[in-house]
Order: sequence, then C-alpha cells, then structure tokens
Amino acid sequence: MKLTCVATPGSGGGYHSPASHLLEVEGVRLLLDCPVDLSSLAAFATVPLGPDSGDAGDLIRAVPHYWSPAAAAAAKAGGVDAVLVSSATGMLGLPFLTRLPSFANTKVYVTELAARIGKLMMGELVEMHSEFVRYYGPDLDGSPKWMQGEKLHKLLSSLQNIVIEDEGMDLAPLMPLYSAPNLEECMRKTQTVKYGEEVCFNGMLMLKASSSGLELGNCVWSIKGPRASITYLPSTVFVSAHALDCDYNSLKENDIILFSDFLSLNVMDENNENLGENAMVCDDSLSRADGVDEDEYAQCLSKNDDIAEEIERISFICSCISDAIKSGGSVLIPIGRLGVILLILEHISETLLSSNMKVPIFMISGAAEKIISFTNAVPEWLCKPRQEKLFSREEEALFGHVELLKEGRLFLFPHLYSKGLLMEGALHCILSRLEP
Repeated sequence: MKLTCVATPGSGGGYHSPASHLLEVEGVRLLLDCPVDLSSLAAFATVPLGPDSGDAGDLIRAVPHYWSPAAAAAAKAGGVDAVLVSSATGMLGLPFLTRLPSFANTKVYVTELAARIGKLMMGELVEMHSEFVRYYGPDLDGSPKWMQGEKLHKLLSSLQNIVIEDEGMDLAPLMPLYSAPNLEECMRKTQTVKYGEEVCFNGMLMLKASSSGLELGNCVWSIKGPRASITYLPSTVFVSAHALDCDYNSLKENDIILFSDFLSLNVMDENNENLGENAMVCDDSLSRADGVDEDEYAQCLSKNDDIAEEIERISFICSCISDAIKSGGSVLIPIGRLGVILLILEHISETLLSSNMKVPIFMISGAAEKIISFTNAVPEWLCKPRQEKLFSREEEALFGHVELLKEGRLFLFPHLYSKGLLMEGALHCILSRLEP
C-alpha cells in the first residue's frame, strides 16, 4: 500500500477545504476527494456593478484561476482508477480531471445527496466565473500576464495550503475553471450510492459509504480488499443536529483508519487543554481491547457535546441578529454548509417570533430554489429525531423553512440585483448565496 497526501485541509476546516490523498492498494490507484481551494479568489478584484470600476488596489483585474493540487497531482500521476468523494465540496475539482483523455475510464463514487449538492455548487461556481468572463473577456492561449511578479506572489499568499518559495514553484495546480459542458460530462461519470450500499470495484475491492455525521450526504469510506481493510475517515461529527449520525460500525474491524482531519477536535477545544475528554477514546481503560463491551465505545463517542455546541453557536448568532434588527440595522450572513443554513433558518424564525418582529428573510443563491425544494424530501439522510418527528406526524416538514415559505417570511432570489429583492423594505435579514 502507498499513501500520498496531495492536499491538506484549509483553515476553513474539513468541510470547506477537505484534504485529499492518493491511495494505491491491490494494484488500484484511488483518489480520495478532489477539492478546490477557493481562497485564491481573494486575490482577484470583483466584477464592478457599474461603469466605474473604482480602485481595486493591488488586486488582480482578470478572470480568476483556481487552485486544485489534488487535480494536478492526479493528472501528474497519469490518471487514477477511481475517485471516492466524501462530501459535496470534495468534488468541486472533479471536472478538472474528467475533461482529460487519461481519465476517460475513471469512475467516481459519491453519495446521492452529496452529488446533488455538489452539482449545484459547481453550477454556481461556473455561473459566478462567467460574470468575470463577460467583463474581462475569455482567457487567451498561454499564461496571463499577471501570472508573474508581484501579482502572482499576492495570489499565492492568499492560498491556505501552500508554502511559497521564490524559485521552482509548481503552478500546475493553478488552472482556469472548467465549463458547464465539463461539469455535465463529470456528472455522467459519477456513480451514486446510498449509505450502507456495497459496490464491487474491479472485482477486487469492496467499497461502502457510511454517514460521517458532519453534513447531509457526507460519508466515511470503507475499502476492503483481499489482504487489508481500510477506512477513510474525513472530518466527522458523531452526533448531529440535522444529518444522520456517524456510523460507528464503519470504524470497526479495520486494519487501517486514515484520519485525514483533526480540525474537528481543535474546534471543540482550541487550546487542546482538555483534548483527552473530546478525543475518539475517552480514557485508557476503554482503549484496551480485552474485556471491553463494544457498547461502551459507542456510548463514549456519543457523549460529546457536538449538538449542544452547534446549537449554542447558532443561538448566539440569532441573538446578534435580533439586536441588530432592533437597532434598525440589516444583517448579512454568508454560509457554506447546507445543514447550518437550515438550522439557522429555524432558530431565526423562533427568535423573530418570540420578539414579535415581522422581518422578511432573504436567501440569495442561484441554486436556492432547487436546494430548498429537495431538502424536505430526504428523510433517510437526516438524524433519527427528525425522522421520528416526521413519521409520527408531530411535524409536517423536516425543516422549519417550509413554514417560513408558506407564511411569506422567507424569500428566495437568484442574485443580489434581482428585481423583487431591490423592491423590498430596509429591514431585512439576508442569508447569502451558498458558498462552495
């Protein structure tokens, strides 16, 4: 077996900037996730809304390039046999690969829900990129003029996952974005799976996806071969307030566990003072294999305060929103994780209702309508409490945004300059576009 780390998780954590690895096992080369580091966009000037472009300072006035070391490493290796995707953000770089002739026979495995969300994210990215192209014009053949000197150094400085060197810097991961046809071609090569579904690859490896608990559709991959069993464990939450809890059984009876992201532990305890209390194994007595009831392991893992901490953070955000609106202000909340958006919508609604404030909520995203429409039809991907409430008819919807839409308190718009949005009043709470 040979394992190569081609991208480390960014400062945004394992969801926004997941790690990526090349794994060679039983004569098969696998790519584990293929993300894009979108922090490079910070080096480019935004597209002006009016004729006056204003002062962009030392920002790059050009069509952006995107940093994907995973795609570059897989291409340099001459191709891979399959790609295992653990999250929607872990597939943002796939069209860079699937458009290459050497990847014509590569198979991509991803859960059904992550594939749907990932496709919408990539579609938004392509749409956003097209605005740059319309303003600056399409890229010409060859490297742009800004890819040298101080402009290039500023772009590299904005990236989260690299160390800058004055000489010999490999710029292969810095590439122009794929097109809408590239995206469609990528999705045609994708094979979707359900949680717990086993897939036989190449007659030698058994692949199975299990819930990681972090986000809707995110998964842990189990890879079983004739001589070894491996689990790829990305950023994980053992107990979730919205997604199906992490499947603890997927971690059992494995020869190797590839734990790619310790950032979830650091978030729980940034100073690492009490790391032992938050780690996967609670104490030394449980770490011994002899005489330990497996239920003790599961009970230990489920004792963490992931839900309480997440709800506490969301409640704090909602209290700040309430204070801002009471003082006559407006609120803008940029959010990337779909589950967090749905939870914040519920808590904002309760906060405004308890304060007797009638304030419209705007969600700005080209994919907003599609995402909102299918999130109420995915009970099998949600945590048990939400499933039980739906099946017991305690609630008619999986999430509170359904009632908000019915009551006319939540509005969906594709762009900030949408006509209906510009006609609304001054007091409002905006949930921005779904950032990839």
